[in-house]
Amino acid sequence: MNKIVLTAMVAIIVTFAAIAAYIYQTPQQATQKNYIIGVVNPNLGSIEINRGFIAGLREYGYIEGENTTFLKYTGKFDMDKAIKSMLEQNADLIFCATTPATRKIKEATKDKDVPVVFAMFDPIKSGVINNLVHPENKLTGVQLSGSTPKALEWLLILDPTIKHIFVPIKYDTAAAKQSIASFKTAADHFGIKLVIAEVNSIPELDDALAGMPQNIDAILLTHSLLISSHTSLIVDAAIKRKLITIASIGQAKAGALMAYAIRNSETGRQASRLAHLALQGVKVNDIPAEKALFFLEINQKTADAIGLRIPNDILLQADFIYR
Repeated sequence: MNKIVLTAMVAIIVTFAAIAAYIYQTPQQATQKNYIIGVVNPNLGSIEINRGFIAGLREYGYIEGENTTFLKYTGKFDMDKAIKSMLEQNADLIFCATTPATRKIKEATKDKDVPVVFAMFDPIKSGVINNLVHPENKLTGVQLSGSTPKALEWLLILDPTIKHIFVPIKYDTAAAKQSIASFKTAADHFGIKLVIAEVNSIPELDDALAGMPQNIDAILLTHSLLISSHTSLIVDAAIKRKLITIASIGQAKAGALMAYAIRNSETGRQASRLAHLALQGVKVNDIPAEKALFFLEINQKTADAIGLRIPNDILLQADFIYR
């Protein structure tokens, strides 16, 4: 082998080794004696994001009750009061889930020196940041969108004969509208018709499920607070009709037959790494936002309940199987 070529190859190998060593090095641990971190999530259906975030930070040395105080706001609360309280307590960082919460916190902190880490459906289309690589306004975080078209592909792999999908939805988040738009594009590509039923309450959801057309082949669970919080209602209705349920949110553990989506706990851990960088002094605008990891999940118990045999080649590709 030419000596020059060999030398160049060795140089490349050494360079890649150095990069790998940097990426996978043991991260610096928390260095302060007391951190104050806000955790904001109005969606009880994604509460595992909070838990994953706090658990991830613990691995970096942020121990609740020892050197870290978490100001937690979940479910129903006054957003303005929560933000005011966090700022008055000089929070070192705010973690927020959902698009509405992120927008509110972005506006409230625009003139403050408080880094914000988000977990939201589409931060670019929602106008929170302009791009992932160079976020601005002291915000960075994890983008949750991107799984919807692939979720439909997995559904068709499971049952290629599907032509009509029932989609109950409440447009209670920007993610709900954006995910439906994405799914419509994918459905059109595959020649599938979406039967969308807008519901605004639990009674309306019950009525919509009871009145599903007879030609429905499957039900889609979407990025909607009402839907994600009442998965069991939808799954029960699907089992009665022997219908497949597919989720573009991580609801297989809660009973959906299949999901190709984020896992809330893993997304929280992903966000915790970005938060750790910011807490250790890295400028937030120098921390690229990331796309969430997606996982294929299957609920074998639900498959058995509707009499569906899932092929082994699909089971072997699943990241998680619930029995």
